[in-house]
Order: sequence, then structure tokens, then C-alpha cells
Amino acid sequence: MIQSDQHHRFLLIHCLVIFLLINLTSTQVCQNDIPDFFYNTSFAGPLFDQSVYVITVSNFSVSSPNGTQVFTFNVQPQTDFTRPSFVSTSVTGRALNFTSGIVTVTSGNPNFAVTTLSNGSYALVTNTYPLNYFTPYNRYLFNLIATQTYSTRPSVSSTALVQINLENYNVHPPYFTPSNQTFSVSETAAVGSLFGTVFATDPDGDGITYSMISSQFSIDATTGVLQLQQSFQSSAAAQYFVTVTASDDGSSCLPTRPACPLFSTTTTITINVTAVNKRSPQFLNNICGSAVSFYESNSIGANITTISVFDDDRGENGQVTISFPSEQARTTVSGLRNTAYSQFYLQQISQTNTTRTAILRTNISFDYDAPGTPRVWYLFILATDNGTPQRQSFCSLRINLLDLNDNPPVFVMTNWNYTIYRSTTGNSNSARFLRIIASDADSGLNGMINYYIGTVNVPYFTINQTTGTIILRSSVPGIYNLSVSQFPITFQVYAQDRGSPPRISETNATVTIYYNNGNDPPPARWVDPAYEELNFPIIEKYYETYGNRPIFNTTYGFNGTISYLLTSTTSSIMTVSSPFPNTYIPFSDVPVLRNGNLFSSGIVVTSGLHAEIQSLYLIYIRVLVNPPLIGSTTITIIDQNDQIPTFDIRSIVLSVVENESGNRVIAQIQAFDRDVDPAYSSVSYALNRNLSDSEALGNFFVASNGTIWTNATFDRESNKTLYRIFITASDGAPAWNSITPNTQDFQFDIQVIDVNDVPPVFVNSTSITISINETTLNGTGILNLTVTDTDFDTILDFGILSGNTKNAFTFQLLSDNVADTSRTQYQAIGQLYVVGPLSYEVTPNYTLVLTAFDTQNLATLTVNILLIPQNTRAPYFNLMPGFTSYQYAVEEGTAVSVLNGPVIRATDPDIPATSLVYAIVTQSNQLNLNSLYLNQASNQTTIGIASPGLSRDLPFGAPIYNFTIRVTDEGGLGVSSYAPVSITVIDTNNNAPIPTNPPWILTEGVVNPSTTVIFTDYDDPAQNNTVPFQVQILSPSTFSLSGPTLNYNGSYRLTYNGVLNRTVTKNLTVTFNASDNKGFSAISTIPIIVGDVLNNYPISNGYKTISVIYANGYINSLRNVALGSIYVNDPDDWFRASRTYSVRSSSNGQSFTATQGYLRTPDALYPGTSTVIVDVTKPNVPSSAVGTVELGVQSVDTEWVRQAATIRIQGEYPETLIDPTLGNRLTVLRNALASILLVTADSINILAIRPVFQYRSPYYPPLPFDQAKQQALTDVVFYISSLAKSDIENTINTNLARFSSSYGITANASGPNPCTNYVCPTDTVCRPTRTIQPLPYAIDTNQTSFVGINVVDSADCVNSTYSLNFTNTQAGCTTYSFNNLTYCPCTSLQAYAPLGPYCQVLGRTFRENGGGYAVFDGMYFSNRAPTRFSFDFAARSPLVDGLIFLYGRNTTDVNDFFWTAVEIYQSRLRFHFRDRTLDATNTVINASTWYHVEYQYVDSLILVTVNDCQYVLQGFNSTLNTYDLSNVQLYLGGLPVTGSLISGLYPSLTQVNTFSGCIRNVMSNGYYLDMNSALTSANSDIGQCPCALTNSCTTTILSRATDIIVPWYTWLIIALVLLLLATIIALGLLTCIRRRQQQKTLAGLYPDDTRDNIIDYKETAGEEDHSTYNLGVLKKPVYALSDEEILANGARNGMHNIAYTETIINRRPALGEYIDEKLTEQQIVSYANDTQLHYRYEGEGSIASDLSSLESTHYQDEHDFRFLYSWGPKFSRLADLYAGGLDDDNNNLDNA
Repeated sequence: MIQSDQHHRFLLIHCLVIFLLINLTSTQVCQNDIPDFFYNTSFAGPLFDQSVYVITVSNFSVSSPNGTQVFTFNVQPQTDFTRPSFVSTSVTGRALNFTSGIVTVTSGNPNFAVTTLSNGSYALVTNTYPLNYFTPYNRYLFNLIATQTYSTRPSVSSTALVQINLENYNVHPPYFTPSNQTFSVSETAAVGSLFGTVFATDPDGDGITYSMISSQFSIDATTGVLQLQQSFQSSAAAQYFVTVTASDDGSSCLPTRPACPLFSTTTTITINVTAVNKRSPQFLNNICGSAVSFYESNSIGANITTISVFDDDRGENGQVTISFPSEQARTTVSGLRNTAYSQFYLQQISQTNTTRTAILRTNISFDYDAPGTPRVWYLFILATDNGTPQRQSFCSLRINLLDLNDNPPVFVMTNWNYTIYRSTTGNSNSARFLRIIASDADSGLNGMINYYIGTVNVPYFTINQTTGTIILRSSVPGIYNLSVSQFPITFQVYAQDRGSPPRISETNATVTIYYNNGNDPPPARWVDPAYEELNFPIIEKYYETYGNRPIFNTTYGFNGTISYLLTSTTSSIMTVSSPFPNTYIPFSDVPVLRNGNLFSSGIVVTSGLHAEIQSLYLIYIRVLVNPPLIGSTTITIIDQNDQIPTFDIRSIVLSVVENESGNRVIAQIQAFDRDVDPAYSSVSYALNRNLSDSEALGNFFVASNGTIWTNATFDRESNKTLYRIFITASDGAPAWNSITPNTQDFQFDIQVIDVNDVPPVFVNSTSITISINETTLNGTGILNLTVTDTDFDTILDFGILSGNTKNAFTFQLLSDNVADTSRTQYQAIGQLYVVGPLSYEVTPNYTLVLTAFDTQNLATLTVNILLIPQNTRAPYFNLMPGFTSYQYAVEEGTAVSVLNGPVIRATDPDIPATSLVYAIVTQSNQLNLNSLYLNQASNQTTIGIASPGLSRDLPFGAPIYNFTIRVTDEGGLGVSSYAPVSITVIDTNNNAPIPTNPPWILTEGVVNPSTTVIFTDYDDPAQNNTVPFQVQILSPSTFSLSGPTLNYNGSYRLTYNGVLNRTVTKNLTVTFNASDNKGFSAISTIPIIVGDVLNNYPISNGYKTISVIYANGYINSLRNVALGSIYVNDPDDWFRASRTYSVRSSSNGQSFTATQGYLRTPDALYPGTSTVIVDVTKPNVPSSAVGTVELGVQSVDTEWVRQAATIRIQGEYPETLIDPTLGNRLTVLRNALASILLVTADSINILAIRPVFQYRSPYYPPLPFDQAKQQALTDVVFYISSLAKSDIENTINTNLARFSSSYGITANASGPNPCTNYVCPTDTVCRPTRTIQPLPYAIDTNQTSFVGINVVDSADCVNSTYSLNFTNTQAGCTTYSFNNLTYCPCTSLQAYAPLGPYCQVLGRTFRENGGGYAVFDGMYFSNRAPTRFSFDFAARSPLVDGLIFLYGRNTTDVNDFFWTAVEIYQSRLRFHFRDRTLDATNTVINASTWYHVEYQYVDSLILVTVNDCQYVLQGFNSTLNTYDLSNVQLYLGGLPVTGSLISGLYPSLTQVNTFSGCIRNVMSNGYYLDMNSALTSANSDIGQCPCALTNSCTTTILSRATDIIVPWYTWLIIALVLLLLATIIALGLLTCIRRRQQQKTLAGLYPDDTRDNIIDYKETAGEEDHSTYNLGVLKKPVYALSDEEILANGARNGMHNIAYTETIINRRPALGEYIDEKLTEQQIVSYANDTQLHYRYEGEGSIASDLSSLESTHYQDEHDFRFLYSWGPKFSRLADLYAGGLDDDNNNLDNA
């Protein structure tokens, strides 16, 4: 036992080091020696000296500075000397295993802190200044938390309640709420307007007065209401910043402290003066309607004109933007679009004061003379302000392009020839011979040309300067006077325009005139010489009026016919063209009519004419003879009224202001008419009464000049807010084709601009009365009021006009509809809410006048607030003056009905007062206070003590008991207060001295050895109930006693009279009779140990057996573990470590060591037997011997442990049970069990033997050896495969007496429940849980050792939030009284066995195709600390990543819950704890192997166990855990993917639906999950996990440890080897058969052997064909191509080169690999069509699916070889052969 205790201490020290080295990263090293967080652990925290600390002398002032001491207190750590409340006085089988820890004390309220004093006690001090008087019930009520931390396990905590009653004081200045208050008032508001309330409040509850310094505004000193004192100037500031002061009155100090400091606070409020958009922008400098001109020479960006706009509104209302109309607005109603805007742009200049300027600039370059160039533009310019609503004005501007004389005249021809015929010309001086024509691209005078002869002294001829016609000089009488000798006459003609300066043609025209003075007629001549130069006008709409009729003008004597004579009989035509090159004219010639030599033609109009574009045409008439007959015609176009007045834009929005009166001009509109004739282009305007709104007809008027005006007064709230009128523009005369003028309509939208003239309206127009609790918290909204305002853009300020006593309320804007662009009126919600403390006793009701101010108008509403009295005052105790607690005294161990002392009385200050209920509040460790009770009557109580009274003495008594009385009003349902109570226990002399300083050791071989024995009396020394003592030895007589010392400290010297020899006697007992000073005596017996001394005894050979049993998966925990001591015969039994050990041999080759005399192995210890020979030497003799160890090892399934039964034996240690020298007690027990349970002894498998720890206070001496053994308890855990655990334990329980009577074994209990009589801390419940600890539990004796499974049956104190619903519970369930555990028959569910005690189905298998999952209600699981969770799983082969388990929310946000998950990731387990991840890297997961996973979550530590590997994470934060389980679920095997969003909520998971295997024994907090209660599931089956999953279908009966055990994996290896050999043989046979079938097939296909030699085929590529085409497919195709695929792949393209490589030659691949490779190379389209008979041994994953395709017995008929055509022409012949016999359609492929 001593060595066992030493080993335990060593383990704890080792754990301390391990805990300090824990790495909190996501990857940790496997450990196996971390103690269980629940087993043998106390959750009791440190001990406070009071359960409640109450300040009762006087109330604590809120003005106490930081660091003020409130009170002092003491906290003691839990030790072995303290007994936690949850440890029963009865035997529990639980050891506390306390180690010293660090105690820290913290405050549960941040306003207070805990400091440690020099004497080790603690002080509570203030941590905040000032304290808050208005906390509930004017006090602080919170916990002190004491935490004791340990190096070996999670920390534990305890709490004590603190009650601090407060006294108010003026410590806070007022504060404004909100701090940045803003108000708005219109610039047109009337003087005296009340426009807002400044809100301030005082945290101390003081009254507040307001003040400000301002000449513009004032503030009411009591209410804070603002008032306008004087009107705003015309240039009023947009904002005023005014300083407001709020001063408190110090009333919070009354009545206790009349003298009180006063405080004030200032803030700057903002008063916005809202501007009114009173006017529209105004164009300056009479720019509107004017015409602006610029020259074509202006460059891009040239300044055309400056536009200035004036707007003297304030703020944004006066900020103007000058712009062109929008793209949409530029398109008129008729669909025309003014494109002029793109040619100009407006450059806006920054606004200065009230004027905004823009410069109109060109956006392109202009050429006045370019054909089709516009030369006049009409632009609309808009001026829009930024007000709300916006107002705009428009301006119409005419832009004229001016021509420059930048083009010289250009002759249409440079050489002109003309012949004068004397025979036809006549002798007239007025004859015109030739017209010279030049053109000038300029316009106007710049384009008008004068012609001049540039040759000096030209005879006979001159030129008409205007027309360019060559005529005779005036001095020449006629043609007959010309001299032939002068001809031909050649001269130069130049042209000069009339521009300024004029420009001259750069190239002159050369004119040559010939003269024929004979009688020869000219080749052609005009019938009428006037045809040579016609000049007459026609109407503009000639084409529309006359169509194809030749143009005529009878007024000018021209009927439209142009006739000419030809001397030749050859016909000719007349053409009409422009004399200017590349110029289109809308005229053409009329087909020529011939009458002999007379020819007639004319000129027709080919398209519409437009005088607005071109009003004059010069036309060349040419008769195509040689020389040609040329004439010219000048046509003037007479303008007609064909253009309609045009508005440049579609519509425009203008505005009028409501409530204005008198005649007001709104705008002036301008349209333009492009007709040339002023009579047609003049425009007049009128209101279109048909299209305009009927309401607008009497309100708006239009003058003929386009001026729009009104004399109406508009009201926006009661009339229309938008009027639509249409203005008709008419030109000055009837249209060319009508009797009425041309017209166009223009749309005006005139909005009525709102003037804030209507006050807001409270929807609740009458007064309102509401009731609220006086406990309503600050910031609570108590009333929402809707306010409307018909003014569209209202700004509302809310306030309280009166009645707001001590500023307890504020009225603020909550929301409005400003963002709603479709609103028809403004609507807002104002909220009235509490900002100050309320008290029914001080102010029972309030009458508030609420206001809503819209910058100009005020609305009010009266609200009556009635306070509902609440339980706002806690009851208080009526302590006697000068007392801080109720104090009593009572004798120890005395029962009294009423303690002598004050009656406990409290008062309820609430009106009306309620009944009071009293209760005792104690710390959980003060069990002795259970004898206290209360005598309550008439709202008061007294205290009574029941038998056996109060204990004063150690170990569990106290001289003073401190506890608290709680009083609660409202009959125990209301508010509680506390008062301290102390009971002094008067000592009675009821304890005798007892020895208290074990152990006592007397060394052998020493004469008269002695040891010190200290006697202690736990009575009160102040009562003389202790020293001096009288002590006598009653037995044995060989001992003597001396002492005590002079100081009477109870110390004696015990001496053995003689010499002791340990080989003869190893221990003794001594019995004393000890009495105290007053003679109270008692007899006590102590054990004496005979201490060993290293003697020279020789050693001799020894023999020992060691039995080892472990659970599968826990093999690594046996490495380097002491399996048992090496036994040799040596009387010196204390000095095993002093010997030297050397392992000589091991029969099975296993490596062993014998360090410190204990057998260990560094390697895995597999099942079987082994004989280990160890050489042992005793150095001090010297002497040597051989220790022989027979080692037997056995492994069992973990299911054995779960289903194992337990029997508790009394009067035996584990060592005495296995020691063969004591009668083989374990064998006796096994035989007893076999007899009682009616089974064979060999069927009983002993899994664990463990001692049962029993608490004994260190204040008591240890029991003598025989008594200790009689009280010792040992648990034996065993498994019988044929019997259920519940049946075994029930049978044993009914036969406990037989064990003693028939077998001499005292059976104490069967299946003991560790939670029996076990009390857990608050908020936890006890749940019995069985688990396997990683390290084995070894029991060692000299001749035998038993290394068993470390089975722990723990009483887990887990969280009590776990709710259960056992859906499978059936009738007939039995709860056994001997262990309070329930078991159900579960008859109908045996097919799904094994089952849990409540018929829970424990297994669920997830199918191998993946996609499996099972979803369970979240209430079946708990992850709230403290908790324990575990499950087993095994995965199929091959192992893939997959999710095993997840517990979390099924909706966002998943991280609002402390979710947990376990998944397989890269052959290891990955654990998720919300934002923390743990990779169990040391545990490699193998397929077909069971793993046990468990985690324990206590405090902020999580202990994760995977089989025998442990990992610890700490520092978890679960504060966000809402524990709303309504949307929390448990997922096993994966997550639903199809039709569910849950799989996307956890992105940190790797795979969520790929797990394949089995999960069983899911246990949370001691309860199994019922696999049959899934809410939904897929691809999974409930029930026992299939044995094939772990290759364990062959059941092997485990033999004893001494037998030879063949491991299961050995049988598996043998089976795999045999299977492989069989597969190889089968494949060889199949290959041979297939080749034979192919040969037969080929022989049948080619009876004449007419096939080409494919390998030697020599068409083009020779031997390369062998490597290019895969001939293997010719043997038997593994796929079939459709006709379409054959056609589509007619070429060799895309076929892979599958030439045989050296690797292929040297290596013969497996058949499956070969098939996969060849199918891939040939780009398989579909699988073979063979019968898909599936044999499991054929393998998985092959694209060939199975080997049954090799069994085909048909050849040619069942395959389509047409795919050979797709290989090109080389294989066409082969395709013909193989595809022979197909139908006609298939034969058509021959031509493919």
C-alpha cells in the first residue's frame, strides 16, 4: 500500500510536468497519463468564511473613491482535511486525491475588486467611481468567485454572495441626451415661436435648471424649451451654435447630507435656420430671346457668349446649375431631335454670391460654306437651383454662324470656245454669245461674283460683269460688222467676288471665239434665243403641286418647253446639270421629242424644294452635239408656309410658390419657324384649352408673345400640387396646303412650391393616458406617437413643453418616411422614453405636454403617465443598534427548539407591505448546519437546532458557525435581503486524546527501537478540556511509553523493549488508553511497521506469473509500463531497487527490461505467452539468482468492457485476491461466480481488479492492519459472453450471502452505482459512466501479477441542462433497488442487439457508397461543461476523409453555438470545437479497426482520448453559447447534401458525406444515444455493426493467458495469401481459355486464310502500323461504336500512340490494370455489354466492372466490328471481313 501511494504521488508530479508542457496549438503529442477529469476528483471549491457578506451598519456611499475597502474576508483552500458536501459519510468508493492548489478570488461585479492582504485574507474594494445608486433596489448584489487551480486537473470554484446597500450622493453632473442636439427653425418663423426642447438628465436624480446667452433665442429654465426672440435678417446665418448650461440642485443628498456639492454641464446646441426656396433662378442681361453670332473661323472652345443667372435664395436654394436640356427633353413631341447641342457646351464658372455664370463655347469647328452646314441654331438653356423642391428657369437663344470671305471664285471650266454663225445670229448688237460661269463657296456678298476681261484691247467683245455673258461692245453695231480676219479671238477672263476684301479667281478662264461668216447653219441652235439664258421663279412646293410637269412660269412667258434645231439628221439629247462640280440639284431633263430637225425638251423637279435651304439654282442646259449647244437657267424659289413653329425641347417644369398673390410672370416661351418669308416665320402663342388641365384654365394665361403669367393664389395642401398646361405656337399665315396656320404644342408642368404653412398633426389628436411600471429601465420606449405633416419636406423636432419633473422622460424622433420617394405626405414616429429614475412614492404620475415643431409651426399633445407601483424596495432587517449580525451561543451537541437571543425580524417598506419568508443560506460544505431549522410566524422567525446539535470539534466541527438568513417578500416570491448570523458553539469535553502522527516505524535489528507518538484532543483548550494527558499502554507488554514533554504538547516516545526482526514480524499493533485533563478517556490502537534493514541475506531463484489483459486498440499503453516485479527469494523485501537486474532471454524474442526490478517492454505487447529469464544480483552479499517470469497476454474487444459486470468484495485487497500464497482467492471467487451464475469458470473473463478508495479524514489515525483489511473493498470486473450484465448483477445481488456462507468471500455489492448517495454541486447531476483509462492497472505480488484493463466507473457531475427522451423504452422495465439502475427487456428489438439499458439501439452502419447520415434531435446530446461524451467507430476500406460526428446548429450563425465535430482527415482524427481545431496526429486511423473516442469538457479544459492516446486543449470560450436547442441537431456519419443547406454552414469541414463504416455506443453524460430515434437518415442501417466491417466474422474463443493465442490479423494474412494464390490460378486459366476461344474464332472467320498480314501491311507506313494501331482490340472489342461514331471518327486523328515500350515488355501488368489502361488508351465510349454478373472477389473500381465479361461464349454475332472503319482505309478490308453479314444499312458504311 505504501508503495502504491508513492507510485500515485509520482504520477501526480509527472502529470504536473505534462500539463505545463501542453502545447495549445492545433497539433499535439499523444499522452496516456493524464488523470480523468471526473474520476477521483472533487468539484468543491475553496471555503469562504461566510456564505453571504452583508453591509448592515450603514449604507455604503456611492461617493466612495476607488480602492475604498468594503469589508475583509477569508477563503480557505480545499484539502484532504476538508470534506466536500457531495462526499457522503457512507462508503462511496471515491478518493478525493486533493493536491495543493492556488486560490484566486475575483469579484463578479466589475465595480468592485478583490485584493489580497498581507495576512493572507482578502478585502473587497471599490473599483469604480462613483457607484451607481440606481441599480435595482439601490444596492449591489453579486458573487465573489473563489477558484482553486490544480496542476493535475481542471480548476474548481465556489461562490459567496455579497449585498451592499447604497447611499445616494450628488456625484454626477447633468448630461445632455443626446450630447449633440440639433434643432431647426424656418427663416420665416414668427417671433416667439417655441421650436424645440433641450434634454438633459442627472444620474443622481437631481433637478435641473437651464440657461443660455443669446439675443436671438431663449431657453426656459425649468423645461429647456427653446424660443425665437427676434426675426432673422435677410442674410441670416444658416446655423447658430449656442452654448446651453444645465445645473443640478443637489437634491440627491437630502435628507441625510444637507450640504452637498452642485454641478453643471455645458454643451453647444446647433440651431439650423432652414432656408425657403422663394424664387426661381433669373437670367440676366436680357440674354433670353436674343441672337448671338460668331464667325466660322472660331476655333474649338471659342467663347460665343456669357450667360449669367441670379438667385438670392439661401443655401442650396440659391446654388444654380446652368445646363442644356437632357437628352430626352431635346426630343420634341413630333419626334424631331435638336442636334445642335452636341456642337456647343456650357462651361460653368464657380458661383459668386448670388450669381452663377456660364460661358457658351463651341464644341466643334465650323465651315460656313460646307454643303448642308447649319448656320442658325436655337438653343434652350436651363438654370436649376439645388433647392427642395428644385426650381428652374429657361432661356431660348438664337445662334448665328457668320461667313468669312475665305474662298476665291473658281471657273467651272478654264477653256471656253464659241462659234458665231452669221447665218443665224442676225445683225443685232444685243446678241449674247457665251456665258462664262464661276462659283464661289462663300455666301452672301462673299459669294457674289463679278466677271472681267483680263486681256487688253480685245476687239468687238466685252463681258457682262454680273452674269459673265460675252456680248458685243456697244460700239459694234452688229455681227455683220465683224471682220473674219480678226478671228479666232482669244482672251482671258477673271472673276472677283464682292466680299471685303474681295478675292480674285486664282486661275483665269481662256475664251476663244470663232466666226463663221458664211451661210452655214450652226449644228444646233435654240428655237428661241431666250433659252440661252432663262431666269424665272417657281413656287417652293412645285414638286408637291405639279409633280413631273416641266417647270414653267407664264408670267415670264415661259410655258415649260425648250426647243432647238439641229442641222444634222442625227438625234441628240438635252441634259440638265449643275455647272458646279459634284453638286446635286433637284432638277432633271424631260425626254426629247423630235419633229424633223426640231427637238423639244424641258426641265422637271425631281424632289421637294426648300427655300429655307436654297432659294436660287443655276442650271446648265446642254445639247449634246459638236460643238454643244449650251444655255443657262436661273431658278428662284418662292417661299411658301411649309415650316411649322418648333419648340426645341419636349417639355419643361416650372414652379409657382403657394400663397403668393397678384399678377406674376412665370416664364416666356419661344418657338422658331424656319420659313424664309417673315410673314410665314412670325410666331404667336396661345393656351391650348383642350389639352391643358381643366384646373389650370382659370389660373394660367399666355400672351401672344409667349409670356406665361398667373394671378391665382395657390394652396398646395388643399389644391393641386402640379398643373400641366399646353401652349400652342402658330405661324403668321395659312399653311401652303391649308387654310389654317402651322402649329405645335408645348407642355409646361408647373409645380406648386410648398410653403410651410400647415402645422404637423398628432394622429392621436386627443390626450393620452398610459400606465407604466415604476421599475421601467432607462432607455425604455414607453409610447410611440405618429405625427403627420402635409408639407412634403418637413423637418420635425420633438420636445416636451411641460410636466417633465426632474427630466425623467425625453421625446425624440424614432423614424420617418423621408426615404420613401413615393410618399404623399410626411410621416414620422416620435418615441417617448424613460431617461431618469422613476419612483411611485416620490412622483406617482406625470402630465406631459409633447410638442412637434416643423421649423415654423407647433403641434402639442398631452400625455398622462401613471406609475404602477412595483416591488422596488427590498425588505430590511431590524438589527439591534450597534449590532452587525444576529449572534447566538449554544452548547456543543445540544438540541434546542429556540436559540436564546434576538428574534429575527424584517420589514417590507413597499406599500402595501407583503408577507415575508425566511430561509437559511449556508455554504455547501457546512453539512452540520443541516440540523438548523426556522420557526416562522407573523413575519418574523427564530432559529432552532435539531439533534444531534452542532459539532465544535475537528475534523468537521467549528467553534463558530457563520451563515446567513434570507428574507424574501411577496410570500417568498419577491425580493430578498440577507443578514449575517453567527452561532458560537460552547465546547463540551467529549473528545479524548488520540494518536495523530502516522506512520509509526520501528527499525529491525536495533536494540529498543523507538518512535514518537503525538496525541491530540480536539476539544477547546480554553475550557481546559485538553492537556495534560494521561496515556497508558494496554498491550502488548513489550512496549513502554515515556513523556510528555514539559510543555504538555502531547508528544510521547514509544519504545519496543527488545530487538525486532522483519523476517519474523513485519508489523505490530499497540493499544493505548488516553485521557484528557478532565479525565475523558478513550482506547485507541495504532499499527506499527517493522522497518527493513539491508542485511547480508543471500538470494535464491524465484518464479512468477504475470497475466496481462488489454482492450483492442490500447496496445500502445503497455509500452514501458511496469508489468510486475521480478521475484527472487530475499528476506530483505524493502530493497528491491538496490539489486541489479539483467534480462537474459525471452522465449518469443520480445524485448524486455527490468529497471528498478520491474519487468517492462518498449515494444508492443501482442497476445501470446512468453518465458522471461532475468539474472538478479544482490551487490552487498554478493549473491545471484534467476527470476523466471511466465508472461501471458490476452486482448479483448472493448465491447466486453461495456458489457462487463462488477462484484464488490469486502475484506480483500486486490493483492490478497491474486496472491497464490493466500489460497488463490481469485480462483475461489471465479468458482463461486460460476456456481451462482450457472456457467463454467472458464467462461468468466476477469478484465479488471481495482481497489475501492474510501475517504478517511487525516485527523484520524490509520486503522490497524487487520481492521483496515476488514474494511477494504475491491471491485472485480468480469465478462461472460452468454449473460447480460444486468442479469449477472441482479443474480449476484440476490445471492450475496452465499458467497460468504459457501465460499468464505464477503460480497459487499453487485454492480455498485457510484452515484448512490453522491451529491453533486449546483447545476450539475450525477451520472454513472464507465470508461477505459489509457494506462493499465497493475496489481503486483511476489509470485503473481495481474495487469488488467483500467476500467473506471465514475460518478460524473455533469451539467443539468441535458434533457432526455428514451423513445424505445418498453413495458416491463426494472429499476434495481440495489444500484438504482434501470434495465428494460427490449424483446421486440433484440434483432438490433446489442441494446442499451433503455432499449437504445446502439449501432448504425453507413453504407459503402457514401452519402450516408443520420440526424438526431439536439436534446440527446450535451456539450456544456462539465460533460463527458464518447463513441466507437470503425471505417471501411479503403479509408477516406469523412465526417463522423457533428453537434451544432442547422442554420446561421453556427458560431453562435459551441459546436463540436469529429472527422477523418488524412488518416487521422480532426476535432473541431467551434473556432479551435485539434489534430490527433499520433493516432493513425486504419480501416476495419475499432476506435474509442471520448472527450471530457470541464471548466475551460477539454481532454480528448482516442483509444490510449490523450490530448488536452485549454482556454475555450463558450460565452457565445446560447443553448437554444431548437435549431441544434446531432449529425452522425455525415451531413445531408441534397435538398439541404446544412453542408455549407461548416466550411472548415473537409468532407461531409463520405464516411463509410459503423458508429456505435454514442454516449453523452452517461446516456446512450438511441440510433433508432433519428429524425431523418440516408444510406445507413441501424443495429449491430456487421462483422465483415472489421473482418471479425469468425468467432474465436479466447483461451486462458497460459494458452497459445493466434492473433486475428495472423488469420487474416493467411486468408489473404490464399485468396491471392487462388486469384492468380483463376486468371491463368481464364487467359488460356480466352486465347483458345480467339483462335477458334479467327479460324472460323477466315476459312481460306485470305486475310492480309496486318503486321506486314506495306501500304504506306510499313512496320510503324504495328505501333500505331492497337491490335489488341481486334481480338474482342470491349466496347461497341454506333454508326454515327464510326462516321464521325473516320480518320486516325485522336488515336493515342500505344506502341509497346520497354517497360511494357519487361512487366506484365495485372489484368484489371491492363483492362483499365487499354480502355483509357482507346478512348472508350461505353462499357462492355457482357452480362454484369458481379462477384465481390473481382475487385472494386475497375472500369471493366467485373470479370464476368471474360466468360462470354458468343463471338462474332454479339459484337459490332464496324468501328474498324473509323481507323482509316488501311483497315477497310479488315472491317469488311469482320463486319460481314450485317444488314444493308450497315453495309453502306463501306463507302464511308
